[in-house]
Amino acid sequence: MDTRKLATFIDLAQTCNYSRTAENIFSTQATVSKYIMALEKDWGVTLFTRDHRTVTLTKAGAAILPSVKTLI
Repeated sequence: MDTRKLATFIDLAQTCNYSRTAENIFSTQATVSKYIMALEKDWGVTLFTRDHRTVTLTKAGAAILPSVKTLI
């Protein structure tokens, strides 16, 4: 598993903001989105609910988050 993707997941879960996460990991919003979509595809779950300008962690995302934090 790519630790950059996992770290991005953790940061986005904390900020709930693609722009801030992109700044925090010194990347772009497109890269953040690509990483999250890749994790969702790999794990077969939706990690975040995306509404107009709002990102929130899903129940599945919240359940996975502690394990990812332990790995990182």
